[in-house]
Amino acid sequence: MPELPEVETVARDLQRRVAGAQITGVEVRWDRTIRYPLPPERFAEELRGAVIKGVGRRAKSVLIQLADGRVMTVALRMTGALLVAEPGTPYDRYARVVFRLADGRELRYRDVRKFGRIGLFEGGSLRVRRVAGRVGRAGAARRRRARVREAATHYRVGDVFARHGPEPLSPSFSARRLADRLAGRSARLKSLLLDQSFIAGIGNIYADEALWLARLSPLRAADTLSQAEVGRLHRSIRKVLRQGITNRGASFSDYVGADGEPGENAERLAVYRRTGAPCLRCGRPIQRLVIGQRSTHFCPHCQPDSSSAVAAAAGSRGQRSSDA
Repeated sequence: MPELPEVETVARDLQRRVAGAQITGVEVRWDRTIRYPLPPERFAEELRGAVIKGVGRRAKSVLIQLADGRVMTVALRMTGALLVAEPGTPYDRYARVVFRLADGRELRYRDVRKFGRIGLFEGGSLRVRRVAGRVGRAGAARRRRARVREAATHYRVGDVFARHGPEPLSPSFSARRLADRLAGRSARLKSLLLDQSFIAGIGNIYADEALWLARLSPLRAADTLSQAEVGRLHRSIRKVLRQGITNRGASFSDYVGADGEPGENAERLAVYRRTGAPCLRCGRPIQRLVIGQRSTHFCPHCQPDSSSAVAAAAGSRGQRSSDA
């Protein structure tokens, strides 16, 4: 599943290529791709004539912001991709939704396994990580003010992400904030990093990479970290995510950018999918185990599980205090 760096790459590509474009028509070829509003014919009608103001990201979703304030959310899931097709591009049988643009191009949502979902929501209650870029004036004269209304239910895009945790690359996500969120949490670090309500956007790849870089065991209990270890984890999370964005994401099977090209970060990973290969730090073999039904890759030498030792030390300090 594409994670934060992959989704950010797609959003940046689309910002450059479709910001300012007008949607003249929408063809929904797989009804279940549409999350809201329903039926899919209504979704298509709501978008006809809309102008794309800009493209951003929240968690693992691409956010396409429209000039009238509405926001389209695209969750790529396992095999989803947003591709800009030039006029004359051959038909793609895996394109589940096709957005036709006024200049003759198409924005195609391609999804082999059909797990992805697209929704159209009123704006509000959400801070979007936007990519700087100039927005064209195409279609401004025909700007629509259509509103999404669904019986007694009225959704805003902020509702979609109400339970998501903070963005790890946000300036407000400090080491202190991470420490506050770790306090009192006994879950294993790997499981906690995958919890989207704890931190948004991190998945299997970058959780493994961040823990290796921070020299922390994926089995370590979150509430046993020292202040220095929290600082290392905070720096490592941000570093591996930024590296992933710089290298345009990690492509192992289906992920590609909006230009259809794979990312290069898979070649630069330290532990993920490197079972048996030598650790880039100590030379010992990388091992794999399963935590919460997810494959986990780590170096037992560089990332020792010291939870028991920490607990024992804490118990020893408590015993000395009571003896005094």
